[in-house]
Amino acid sequence: MRGAELSCGHGEVPNLRLRIHNHDTAPADRLEHWNELTKHTRYGDKGMPEVRGERTFEADYSASWFGTTGVVAGAMDGGVFVMDRRRTGHLDSGRVQLALTGSAPQYIDLGDEQREIPPNSLFLQFHDRPRSTLRREHDHMLFVDIDVTRLTIDPGTLRRAHFAALAVDRPVAEMFAQAALGLLQLPRCEPHAADSFLVSLVDLVVRNAFHDELQVSETTPARRAQALRVMRENLSNTDFSAEDLAAALNISRRSLFQLFRTDEAPMSVLRRMRIARAKDILGDPERDSLTMDQIARMCGFSTARGLGVAFRRELGRSPSDFRRIRAAVLDTEYRGEPDTPVVEDYAS
Repeated sequence: MRGAELSCGHGEVPNLRLRIHNHDTAPADRLEHWNELTKHTRYGDKGMPEVRGERTFEADYSASWFGTTGVVAGAMDGGVFVMDRRRTGHLDSGRVQLALTGSAPQYIDLGDEQREIPPNSLFLQFHDRPRSTLRREHDHMLFVDIDVTRLTIDPGTLRRAHFAALAVDRPVAEMFAQAALGLLQLPRCEPHAADSFLVSLVDLVVRNAFHDELQVSETTPARRAQALRVMRENLSNTDFSAEDLAAALNISRRSLFQLFRTDEAPMSVLRRMRIARAKDILGDPERDSLTMDQIARMCGFSTARGLGVAFRRELGRSPSDFRRIRAAVLDTEYRGEPDTPVVEDYAS
């Protein structure tokens, strides 16, 4: 490797830095350094799949690995580069690169379709997909190589969008470039901290790109969990309504009901939560001194009659019967009678 500059950082995994000048080198020699760098990652001992290009190809770039995450920046000549189909079969599909194109587009042939990546665009490329990439002129390059399972987005979602320009906000794309390049230029860096930093950086970028999709897939469960928490906090509030719940969540009443559209209506869920609290109180011998009116108010019902109607509809018997059966069961267990029939568990 002509002009290779190598240094090692600190930590269990060496942090290798190289500056490569590939003038007149044979294709087989151009990936020796990369394979050496990636042996400790999910690429395995074979390293990256073979990339074939024109013999006159030249590149000047720096590559650093921090733990299992790599960052590469520099410039490359134009030409066609082929990710060899014969070498991709062994690859772990968990490696992905978040790449930034330079001032010229890239043209990617995936075999069954062709893609054009516009200039100054971020895109994802999975290494187990055979492909050929055409660069028509000398241009800059930057990418971060990462284990996709460390990101907070489902890998299947990312794979559906690979080899296509990501809709990333310009300030986010600029921050990605500045941060990745800045990390390469540091005279020294703790590898494990840099590794975590790069993972978070890539995660921020892809979450920005998939913001709308994530809003649908992630916001609903989070909002529903928040709604259930607000309900629990207001179980004893007899005046608490669907409008109050929507206001607490800062959403419309219609949006509130959409959170529960695959289940019961929100007020039905609240009623079941109140019945569950009433069961807990009625099942506690230390609270036998409480009247039904007191229990009703503790559980958000205005009257004992309201509690009784809801309790019977849910469990098939009145609160008084539930308490009486519980007391009889406890008395039988205390006396140790062996032939007492099992009483149905109405708390389930």
